[in-house]
Amino acid sequence: MAESELRAVAVELDGSKLAADAYMVDGRTMVPLRAIFERLNATVEWDDVNKAISATKDTKVIWLAIGNTEAKIGGNPVTLDVPPMLIHGQSFVPLRFVSEALGAQVTFDGESSTAKVSTGSSCGAGGQVHSGTISGSGETWGVCGSPHFVKGDFMVEGLESPILTIEAGAVVRFESEASLIIGQSAPGGLVISGTSEKPVVLTADSAGPNAGFWKGIRFFEKTLRGNATIEGARIEYAGGYEGALYLDAATQRMEVTVKNSEWKNTLFAGIQMKGMARLSERSMNLTISGTKTAQEGGGFPIITDLVGSHLLPKGNYTGNDIDSIRITSYQTYDEMKMSTTWSHVGVPYDSDISIVVAGPANPTLTIEPGVVTKWAIDTGIEIGHAEQGGLMAVGTKEKPIVFTAKKDKPGSWTGISFREAADKKNNQLQHVVVEYAINGVTLEDDIGPIVKDAVLRSNKEHGVYMPNYEQGHTDYRTGLNNTFKDNGTDQNME
Repeated sequence: MAESELRAVAVELDGSKLAADAYMVDGRTMVPLRAIFERLNATVEWDDVNKAISATKDTKVIWLAIGNTEAKIGGNPVTLDVPPMLIHGQSFVPLRFVSEALGAQVTFDGESSTAKVSTGSSCGAGGQVHSGTISGSGETWGVCGSPHFVKGDFMVEGLESPILTIEAGAVVRFESEASLIIGQSAPGGLVISGTSEKPVVLTADSAGPNAGFWKGIRFFEKTLRGNATIEGARIEYAGGYEGALYLDAATQRMEVTVKNSEWKNTLFAGIQMKGMARLSERSMNLTISGTKTAQEGGGFPIITDLVGSHLLPKGNYTGNDIDSIRITSYQTYDEMKMSTTWSHVGVPYDSDISIVVAGPANPTLTIEPGVVTKWAIDTGIEIGHAEQGGLMAVGTKEKPIVFTAKKDKPGSWTGISFREAADKKNNQLQHVVVEYAINGVTLEDDIGPIVKDAVLRSNKEHGVYMPNYEQGHTDYRTGLNNTFKDNGTDQNME
């Protein structure tokens, strides 16, 4: 259907806005099938061969097919004015037909262009309790039924690939040690759809909780692609040795989109990412504060393996026990095999591992101006070891990139090493500071004047070290606007 034939409208269900696109088509309001059926507590089955939908609520079964004006209610045929259709690749169904077939009433407010669905139900007092495993193809937790109470580990996974949707304004309270677990042993998804006016609050079911009262939200690699979103959420008092939001994917890429959300008073980490897990590039505007150190360590707003360090979203990551992004691994070093960008997020990157940038895809680590990197004792960064790799650290005079040690003492880390497979095309250090290393910059081969406008200071042995130096190799001390200060030797020349 042409864009010009679509008119966007709003939909409310029992006074709560439906968090999905809706359109007026030939006088009928069309809504995404899953969004409306799940809000009306119906389970949905999709027949991919016939492009048909079968929805069941209690004993009533509704059948519709894409492009077919014939529908069925309990086996009885009904003719539709407008058939189900694909809009932007998504299946849409007529709101009035679906709602009235499931016992609801529909009115349309022309002044506000809003279709209003009333189920005649009331929320009642006390809220809903959730435990065990999600039912059927999914559940929706809304303001109706709020606050919701979670007991134990609530598993969002199953043969029907269920999705848990939490709507704007909902409050979810977790008992001690409770959590949400998504996609651990079977497919599942979580979509949190809060707004700035109506955030989704996930908090402790306690009058006086401490950080780590409940375990948090945990995504695993069977999480449904495209159905892992946290938007407009406030997460409080969660965490433990996995952090308040934990992403873990051992064998395949897994992404979660997190937007306009806040973490407060969490334990160990606001966000922790392991293996092949990372935040999607659509993530933005995060605030993580009040993260506490646990018995196992932590205290950082974000703890991540190398994959998760790529393009971390801008936000506010201050006010934690340790205001740094911790780069780590299960071993003392890790290989960066895919191109990665370290964003300037306002706090340092704190690495407790050595990093080797090399791989068949010729990966490049790009570091944005203003980034500060801190390195633990005996760690450092190697570029192009055995396979090609690159380091593009190009700062500005106003925003230099800093490579330093966690301890302000010469020789506290090993420095930056350009190995045999590094080349000048993908490697540049400009407007950088390299300090407190054993050797600030090591170049196994002369790959040209890749270090410019740099400050190399307080390095124990050399500012620049060329183990295979020959007469005529690049002299980084002259003509490149580099500053050398308080090094054992500025550059070896033999």
